[in-house]
Amino acid sequence: MKGKVERPIDSIRERFWRGYRFESVEQANRDLRLWLDETANERVHGTHGQSVRLRWDEERARLGTRPPVEYDTSVKVFRKLYRDCQIRYNGSSYVLPYRVVGKRVMLKVKNGTIRFYHDDELLVAYPEAQSKGQVVSNPFFYEQLRRDREQARRTYGRRKGKATRGLVNSSLFPQVQYRPLAHYEQLVAGGGTWNN
Repeated sequence: MKGKVERPIDSIRERFWRGYRFESVEQANRDLRLWLDETANERVHGTHGQSVRLRWDEERARLGTRPPVEYDTSVKVFRKLYRDCQIRYNGSSYVLPYRVVGKRVMLKVKNGTIRFYHDDELLVAYPEAQSKGQVVSNPFFYEQLRRDREQARRTYGRRKGKATRGLVNSSLFPQVQYRPLAHYEQLVAGGGTWNN
């Protein structure tokens, strides 16, 4: 593929530029455009047996529109986020949300900014550290981790809150197993009210 991309440059250099003299860039641009239109694009191409201009006109009609966004020229690097919630890049550490611990994260580095993505979700964007050994962080991430750990302890700890106690020991509706089926048939038919 590389050869196909570079071959036209060789062709222009060997068939147009070699021995060509010009007085100004404007003159060279005009002469090159004329050579392309009258000589290079009129030749019959060896691969498809058509003139380059004719083939280009056919292909141009089938081309779609360009993508609505610019091509992303960011440097892309992949890292795994470990338990300390930090990713190292260029000698510095960057703190990310704990919910992506153990997952592969993509760093996009461009114009002094590092954007961290998990799949297509932007996790955070930081300015790139100015020197090695820095820890760049958002205090919210550690605060969120602390709050969620406290919530998990309250919800799943030894002593559950009163609101969940009945669900754990099956004491919320003990009478359900003793009610006759006729009571439920009456509720389905639209008569009676549900009460404990």
